[in-house]
Order: sequence, then C-alpha cells, then structure tokens
Amino acid sequence: MVKENKTSVPGLEDSKRMSILNAAMTEFCSGYEKASTDAIVKSAGVSKGLLYHYFGSKKNLFLQAYDDAIKTVMAEFYNLINLDERDILERWRQIALLKMDLMKKYPMIFNFIAHASFPDSEEVKSSITEQQNKLTNDVYPKLFYDIDCTLFRQDIEADTAISVIIYTIEGYAQNVADPAKSTADYYGEYDRYLSDLERYIRLFRSSFYR
Repeated sequence: MVKENKTSVPGLEDSKRMSILNAAMTEFCSGYEKASTDAIVKSAGVSKGLLYHYFGSKKNLFLQAYDDAIKTVMAEFYNLINLDERDILERWRQIALLKMDLMKKYPMIFNFIAHASFPDSEEVKSSITEQQNKLTNDVYPKLFYDIDCTLFRQDIEADTAISVIIYTIEGYAQNVADPAKSTADYYGEYDRYLSDLERYIRLFRSSFYR
C-alpha cells in the first residue's frame, strides 16, 4: 500500500488518485499496449511521478482501474437488485435489465471493463483472468442464493436445473461479448438481447417448472 504524504490534504490526494483512475479507464479502452501513461497524466492533470507514487507501474494502474470499475458497478448492482425475488428466472431477468441500465448510466466504466476483459497483453492477461474468476466465485453464490426450488417439477433435480440455467447465462454472455464493441453498441442491441432473454426464460419455464 502506498503511504500518504503526511503534509498532503487527504481529500485532495483522493481526488488526484481518482482523476488518474478515470483518465486511465478512458485511455486503456485503446488497449493496454497502446495506452500511454503520458496521455493519462495529461488528462488527469497530474505529474507522472504522482501516477507512479500511487500505482507503481502501468500494470498496477491497469489492474487497479479494473478492480475499481468492477467494485463500482457491483456496489450499485447490489444496491438495486431485489434478492427477495426467489424465482431464478425472474432473478435472471432482473439481473439482465439492471446490467443494461447500469451500462447506460456508466458508459465509460463499462467501455473500459469490456476492453479490459480481453487484454491484448500477456503482461496482464493472467491477472485479469484471476480477477474474473474471483469475481465469478464471489458474485454467483450471492446472485443465486436462496432460490425457490419448489418451483421446479418433482421429476427435475433442482441443482441440475439451476446449473443448466447458470451455464446458459454464462454461455450467452460469452457469445455476445466482443472487445470491438462499445457500450453504445451493446445498448443499441438491447431489443435483441431482451428478446433472446425472454425466449430462454420461456424455454426453461416450460421445461423445468411445474
């Protein structure tokens, strides 16, 4: 952890750090390799020395920006989602709609996450994969906790049905993900995603539910 300068003003230091992170998210959308720390400090209005004081390296800055972006989105997500809804299909619909709303609210953050999720450099690829796996392991148990298994048919194994639904969610998300797409591109296909979602929900409801 970077030690704060005892003579600095904490609020000002926090503001400078956030300015660097915001500038970094925008700059890294061009790719890790192409991203310039000179451009980042110029946009943030700070010295390059301050960037390295806070983050140590370009790699650490990239990974910290990714971590902060995910935390910002997930904090908002958990604040909005209704986990009292115990029907897994309704919860899935809620998750998808919330994600689209958050993409519209935080286009820069989602642009960065979309590009950072497909790193163009071996220097950061394994670290991003590790963070993605940790996110999945942390988030999925929370999002799909306390599902009402009595909704499933008696001849259906609830755990298997839930796994199939989650694998379908993951597969669909991976299929539509594209590092060349911006947030606007995804939001522009909102109607298609919603149509696909409803089609899957109808299929699972007719196949698995009472």
